[in-house]
Formats: sequence, C-alpha cells, structure tokens
Amino acid sequence: MTKQISTLFFLIIVIVSCSKNNSNNISEIFVDYKNCGNTDGINPGERFNNSNYLDSVVYVPLESSDSCIVGKVIDIHFVNDKLFVEDLHNIFVFSKDGSLFSRVSRFGRGHGEYVNLTSFDVNPSNDEISIYDQGKRMIHVYSVRGDFLRDVRIDNLPRDFCVMSNGNYLFYTPDEMKGNYRGVWQTDSNGKFINQPVVLAGPSKQVILSTRRNLLHINNNEVGLTGPMGFDNIYHVSTDTSYIAYHINTNKQIAKRFLKRNNVKDIYNQDIYCILDYTETESLIGFGIDDFKGNSMEVKYDKKSKKVYTQTNNGIVEAGFLSGDKVPFDIFEMRSDYGIGIGVVDAAVVMNLPCKDVVAPNCNENSNPIVSLFYYK
Repeated sequence: MTKQISTLFFLIIVIVSCSKNNSNNISEIFVDYKNCGNTDGINPGERFNNSNYLDSVVYVPLESSDSCIVGKVIDIHFVNDKLFVEDLHNIFVFSKDGSLFSRVSRFGRGHGEYVNLTSFDVNPSNDEISIYDQGKRMIHVYSVRGDFLRDVRIDNLPRDFCVMSNGNYLFYTPDEMKGNYRGVWQTDSNGKFINQPVVLAGPSKQVILSTRRNLLHINNNEVGLTGPMGFDNIYHVSTDTSYIAYHINTNKQIAKRFLKRNNVKDIYNQDIYCILDYTETESLIGFGIDDFKGNSMEVKYDKKSKKVYTQTNNGIVEAGFLSGDKVPFDIFEMRSDYGIGIGVVDAAVVMNLPCKDVVAPNCNENSNPIVSLFYYK
C-alpha cells in the first residue's frame, strides 16, 4: 500500500451527496475489491507499467546545509517550476534544481505568525503561499520570498483547501457540524463567501476515515476531489462549475450497521474501506483502497482506454507496478499537482537500496529528502 502523507483522522459526515451542474457523462471505474483478500497479487499479463505513460522522471536532491534542514515532509507542491515543501513548522521553497530559494518560518502567536501549520497551498498566478491556521481560524498569506502579506479570516472549519488562479479559495468540509457548510464552499481572496459548488446533504450520519489532503490541482482552473466513504465519486470543481467526473464501483458494500454509528469504537472489526492517495494526470487516475484489516489495493485507471489495473498488497508492489519495467529507482508517489506526479524519499532509503545497479541520486546520511517529479506523456 502506498505510504501515507499524514495520519488518518475520523470525521462524522453525511452520506448522500450532490453537486451543482452535475454531468450525465460519469465514467465508472470498476474495481473488484470484494475479492481483494482472496487474490495473490496481480496477473503478470495485466501488470501496469509506468514507463508506458511516463515521458521522464527527474530526481531533485534538496539542498542540504546547516541553514537548510528539512524535517519530516508533511506535504509538497510543485508550482511554476518551484518546489514548496512543508515540514512540521516551515514551508521551504526550492528551485527546480533543488537549491533553496526562500523559507516561511513564522511559528508563534504574534502578528503574521501561525499557531498551527494545518495545511497550505500556492496561488499559481503569483506564487503566494497561503497557510491555513486552524488554531487562529484564519489563512496567513506570504510572498514567495517569505514576507507576510495579509490575514484572511475563515468563519467555518475546513478540512482542506486550495487557492485558484484568480485568488479565490475552495474549502472542503465533510463534517456534519451545525452552522458549517458541508461539501466544497468558495470564498473570494478576502474570505467572503461566494457559493457552495459541491453540497453534501442527507439524513444519514456515518463515521468515515479521511486523509489530510482531499483536493488536488488538475490544472490552473480545476481541482479534483474524492467523495466520502460509501459514495465513492471523484468530482471536478472550478470556480464556476462542478460535476461528478468518475464513480468508483468497488462491488463491496459497507456494513449498514457501521453507517448508522456515530462513534469509532471497534472500527477495525467493521466491514469498511476507504479511498486514499487520489492522484490524477491527463492520462491516468490513481488511488488506493484499504479496509484497515490487512487488505489493500493499488489502482491505476487509463482515462483513454478505460482500462483498470489493480494490484493487492499480497503481491510484490515494488516489482513493476509503481516503478514500471524501465523506470529507475522505485520511489513512492505522494501526490500530483497540475498533472505532474510528485514523490519524496529519505536519503537513508536511497543509501540502503539492495540493488546496486539501480539508478538513484547521490546523497549521504546528512542529506535532505529527495524529490522525484514524474512527467507523463
């Protein structure tokens, strides 16, 4: 199973969902997840090879020095040929060659400082960095050089957000919380509410598992969003339209007794699953499915041929599925941004690769993490 960027957290949300301007041309992605635990890896004839889709892979060793020490990578964006890397308290900005460009380090309680670096995003039109601070219920905006610019007050409680090229914000809140918008809601650059492109509504409460990142940039004007458990849709959302682009049919039902619960006791003994690690490029959609009982599956969907490739954790994930037949250095993909896959790995992992003929970037035990950029055809 692909490694996770952050710890899973529990949310209480509504099961029935709808979106404005819903398209009738919804593509279905069928995944035989019902038999996930009964299969032995994959059929070699159906093996997915990334090299059939990749144009190139670029490795970027991040600059390492006494003044540039990157801790555990929490999140990462690749915007306008710059890498924006988040560790626990900082946002580092690196050039495409890995050299340090700037740094946002404003942890504190004063003006222009953040109590919690909950999540962040980058405006593709001007490289401004927006940091959501859940402790202060606001977004702090900084220039690409790290200068504080302004604060944006947020009245509701988002679980994820993104910045669009026109400066508007899209927020995602799946919780059923009194007085809060449920679904995707949009504000202008000053935090003023505009509309709600995706509405989650319905009478039934359920407990779900969610990752820290739910929204991803497909291009400058459109983002992708995975739907809640039990309603497995992939939405495409812009500042003025939204629709369900894909429906994931896992052919496995979540237990009704679990959907009616409002707590998380004994969750690992329930018949559930969660969609994780959603990525999307012009040619591919990728995601993982996990039931938290030892059964997980990696899925790749070819958008042109509509072919679905799957591999369970009972097979050898590293052999051919992630790395392809000729792609060097198996590095796990964390996310995608604007159609480019982004991965990160610690230098220690590279140094301990068992295969001596694997092509990998140079590093040592004191090196910062290494970023990989997957350019798709």
